[in-house]
Amino acid sequence: MKRFRRLWIRKIKVLAPGPLKFSFIEEGISYYAKKIAPLCPVEVCLPKVKGRIEKKEERLRIEEKVLKKHLSEDEILVVLDERGQTLNTIELASKIEKWLEASKDLCFLVGGPEGISPELKNKAHFLLSLSSLTLNHEIAFLVLMEALYRSFTILKKIPYHRT
Repeated sequence: MKRFRRLWIRKIKVLAPGPLKFSFIEEGISYYAKKIAPLCPVEVCLPKVKGRIEKKEERLRIEEKVLKKHLSEDEILVVLDERGQTLNTIELASKIEKWLEASKDLCFLVGGPEGISPELKNKAHFLLSLSSLTLNHEIAFLVLMEALYRSFTILKKIPYHRT
């Protein structure tokens, strides 16, 4: 039981360019954030990227600038990327436990419609792929929130995950 005490004092931040387009996604993210909160402090951060940006490079540059303001050198940065490492649920829970035991906060970064800039990917401590499928960035955010909740229920031995 002692090893889980640290999980209570560390924080997880889930960061993505906002605003979200679909209200059902926003509701799902809020639902899982509320379920995660008693298990580990969680912050959902959706800084607004203003205006309609047509060019991919410009969008990535602007999103990078906005997202960087919400990153800290003191946190472990996990970037969602289609070329990242795919983990099963137990492996993800184990990684989260190790990261939090390192006495650092965690930041999961979900890109926008064009993905994530190379500079932000290079800052990552870990590149995580949720699936070999290509997912809409908002769907990926929601899937990540459920995966985080599931991981914490495994770590806290709360019956939710079934094998």
